[in-house]
Amino acid sequence: MLENIMLSLRGIRSHRMRSVLTMLGIIIGIAAIIIIVAIIDGATAQLKESMVGGTTNNVTLSFYEKETSMFWATEYDTSTSGPIPGITTISDEAYNNVLAVDGVDDATRIYGHEDGSQTVMYLGNSAYSNVYGIDKDYFNISSRRLTAGRLFTARDYEMSNNVAIISDTMAGQLFKNEDAIGKTVQIGNELFTVVGVVTKLVDYSEIQNLGDYYMNVGMLESIAFVPLTSWSGVAGYDDIQNIIIKVNDPDKIVSASTAAAEVLNNALPTSEYEYKSGTLTDDADSLKQITDIASILLIGIASISLLVGGIGVMNIMLVSVTERTREIGLKKALGAKRRVILSQFLTESVVLTSIGGILGVLIGIGISKIIGMIAGLPSAINIGAIALSVGFSMAVGIVFGLVPSIKAANLNPIDALRYE
Repeated sequence: MLENIMLSLRGIRSHRMRSVLTMLGIIIGIAAIIIIVAIIDGATAQLKESMVGGTTNNVTLSFYEKETSMFWATEYDTSTSGPIPGITTISDEAYNNVLAVDGVDDATRIYGHEDGSQTVMYLGNSAYSNVYGIDKDYFNISSRRLTAGRLFTARDYEMSNNVAIISDTMAGQLFKNEDAIGKTVQIGNELFTVVGVVTKLVDYSEIQNLGDYYMNVGMLESIAFVPLTSWSGVAGYDDIQNIIIKVNDPDKIVSASTAAAEVLNNALPTSEYEYKSGTLTDDADSLKQITDIASILLIGIASISLLVGGIGVMNIMLVSVTERTREIGLKKALGAKRRVILSQFLTESVVLTSIGGILGVLIGIGISKIIGMIAGLPSAINIGAIALSVGFSMAVGIVFGLVPSIKAANLNPIDALRYE
């Protein structure tokens, strides 16, 4: 085998231009596949971060109507009816079971409807905002950090103290240039003392366009937080609880959130409502379908180039057999068996396409990196795609080199020696 490989390399060197032109179809096809896979994988990863969990890998499990998949607060009038009868808080047992789900690093229970309609007031100044009731673990997994004052203490939760932490945006709206700490604000029908101010941390590496800038920087966050145990002072009752989970691996976001939702739903009484991660699973499935279809179409087009390259390999190997007819006849006259001749030409075909495959991989990686830098598109080098491409190029060599190799092996030695 080694001798056949050396003979093949010698033959390629002796016909450099012909060999390069023969490999060109293989090189273009493999490079196209590497580029396509790299760009699609990179774009998929970026879409997964923006659509599914982002770099924080946080997923909110909320309460939805089973049949319509509508968020419960959009079709249930809490202002007159209160929360859904019989369904209130997430028990400690259910919470601990969520923490035990594979992929879940941390979790936090939270009250709040995210409709921006709640009013926080201070001496005639008011801010329309979202108000949340949070537990002690919220700021462990939140992207918000304390800039003034303190966080909630264990005593705040035990005594159901009417204390609040507000965003820096709300502090500017309500208190202008005054210090917010220690001031009393009205939330709902209750008075709360401001004990802390938080700001949202921004990862500027995530900002790729104007929309990202608006969502992460430009959009003002007017938010107030109160202890979970003090929520009844805001809503007037113990509301439906949502839960935020932090997943330790982006690839486990869908599976972990689905399993966590199942844990919560098993603890619920029978009803037409359920916990789910909004459109998370639907988005992930749609993303997978889109990328799969795009991959199949584009790789199919690239494979046409490989087919053309394979035909070129067969053609050049047939020419090679014709050129070396006397050599084949001499080897057979000296006792070379059919399988030896077959192996020699088949090896040459495989070596030719394998070199083309390796060059295609290197060129594909380089071009995908250049495209990523120029167009601002992410690219991800897929080791599996590289291995598959090289293997496929070798398979092309075997398939399209088989006919010329069989022709060479079947030559009659006497006719071959007479060939001019």
